[in-house]
Amino acid sequence: MEIKCIGILIFILALLSKASDITITSSRLDPKTDPNFYKPGTLRITKKSRNLMVVAGSFELLQNAGEDVQAVFTLLRKNILTDQYWEVWAQNKPLCAFLNEDTFVLPALREVSNLPEAGTCPIPKGRYNIDNYKHALSNEIPLPPGDYLLVAQTTREGRLIVGMEWSATVQ
Repeated sequence: MEIKCIGILIFILALLSKASDITITSSRLDPKTDPNFYKPGTLRITKKSRNLMVVAGSFELLQNAGEDVQAVFTLLRKNILTDQYWEVWAQNKPLCAFLNEDTFVLPALREVSNLPEAGTCPIPKGRYNIDNYKHALSNEIPLPPGDYLLVAQTTREGRLIVGMEWSATVQ
């Protein structure tokens, strides 16, 4: 009987760990973002269907971003018992390294935008336009169901220059 219960529990956990839908519930620019570095413009993320997200619009960098700029990404999951967010994943690396090493999103994003080519550093100041970048989500999102917060920040000498947050629900 115990083996059967354990088997059922493992099966339920496997189903829960293969969530299949994500909804972005909110997004915001950190109010501490340096207005002398970043101008948000019209950049938007829209969910077009269950498995398709579209990024479109423009933003402006008012200064070059070189090796002295760090990219910090943190994914937090809301604990349903405490209503607090806990860190699930984090990454901190130079912005140029992040932009030049990514092979998952940026190659296709560069095809529909005027973002600089891979290998460019510093990232030049200027207005950047993204013309309907489509990102297909897999049928099985590798996160358990729940509420999440994705925080993306760029810092220079430990000081925030751009900060963005997205709240999402995975079902």
